[in-house]
Amino acid sequence: MPPTSSSLTRRALLAGAAGLAAAPLGAVRALGQTRGADTVEVIIIGAGAAGIAAARKVAEAGHSYALLEASNRVGGRARTDTQIFGVPFDMGASRIHLPGGRALAEAGRAAGLDLVGVPMPARLYLGGKEANDAEYEDFAATVRRAERAIIAAGDAGRDQPAARVLPDLGAFGPSAHFITGPFTCAKELEEVSTVDFSRAEEREGEMACRQGLGAMVAKLAQPLTVRLETQVRTVDLSGRQVSVQTSRGTLTGRVVILAVPPSVIASGLLRITPGLVPRYRTAVERITLGAFDRIAFELPGNPLGLKADERLFFKAATSRSTALAARIGGTDLYGFDVGGALALALAGGPPEGARAFVRETLTQEFGAQAAAKVGRVSATRWTKEPFALGAFSCALPGAGNLRRAFTEVASGRLLFAGEHAHETLWGTLAGAWQSGERAAAQAVGVLTNPRAG
Repeated sequence: MPPTSSSLTRRALLAGAAGLAAAPLGAVRALGQTRGADTVEVIIIGAGAAGIAAARKVAEAGHSYALLEASNRVGGRARTDTQIFGVPFDMGASRIHLPGGRALAEAGRAAGLDLVGVPMPARLYLGGKEANDAEYEDFAATVRRAERAIIAAGDAGRDQPAARVLPDLGAFGPSAHFITGPFTCAKELEEVSTVDFSRAEEREGEMACRQGLGAMVAKLAQPLTVRLETQVRTVDLSGRQVSVQTSRGTLTGRVVILAVPPSVIASGLLRITPGLVPRYRTAVERITLGAFDRIAFELPGNPLGLKADERLFFKAATSRSTALAARIGGTDLYGFDVGGALALALAGGPPEGARAFVRETLTQEFGAQAAAKVGRVSATRWTKEPFALGAFSCALPGAGNLRRAFTEVASGRLLFAGEHAHETLWGTLAGAWQSGERAAAQAVGVLTNPRAG
């Protein structure tokens, strides 16, 4: 998930973030399981960041596991492509947010990946030029007013649509709507819970992985045995053991960790029998994934004169705006980040719509000469991915307190993991990783003391 802008100040907007100190390298223990075993202690469904973190912890505790993944790769919504542009392109998660992601970044470095601090927060451009001091001050103050209004309502327990609590925000109001809504929550503010927004952990910096965050997550999965192309159809909790029916047969276990997005459960792709009790069923239905995509494109020669890994905001006319990720990894690769209604519209349109959007936006912000230099273009469509059905979660109004259900042991042996299952780091790779480790600790607790579940 992109960072909130609670720390936006003129000084912060103009300054870069400090890098994270290098972590010592450590040996990675082999955590593989016997392939094909149909009875294990812990069944983990979903080999994204949360499932990988859970499997590592379960194995380190000396318990058997089966890590099941419906697709043909690990990583989930952390996916790095190197074929389209010839350089790493993070199609999903692209930043580790600090301080919550510090341990994850250290794990990546210990695995031999190149983690670096990136410029943070964003710069502001108007009409192809960087904003002046007064415009920076006005922009930053406007975003802060919007955030404070939403957070105040949430802290007071008024769980309502974030759009309803905003004051008149003036000329930079549409930009503030975009940053607090589509950019931060993958939804328009009418669909954002003030309570959920208010609980998000404030970000102090960001890190990128030069090999790609998807590549980093895949590297952290290497010691594990993962059963790919194994789609789970039913989780049956009615017997003494958990029974999991998959496209490759049935497994049994004592505990099951659901490390899949709630959208997959809500859609019926994965059924739980007997059905979830109302508390958990409501959480699945109301903690929904929004739309957030990156339209990546080549822009050779740095015609905009930008630094590596910079992020740019623009003075928006409506909330259907975008942010620019510039010179990703110091290359000629750029990306327009879109969220909410605009992301949904582009994902539902023809493939050539992405190129048209890039050229139109560059022309509007920097002129036709810059737009003429665009090379290859590729856009993600996370709402169309069958095993995700969205980008990242944000609670609907009235559901801000429901994430807690995802942190509990359900039916004595069912656990949830994923970015949606973290109350303060939702929407982030770090939140997904931490939720997996939490679920693993709970699973081990159930195994060693079944009555505790």
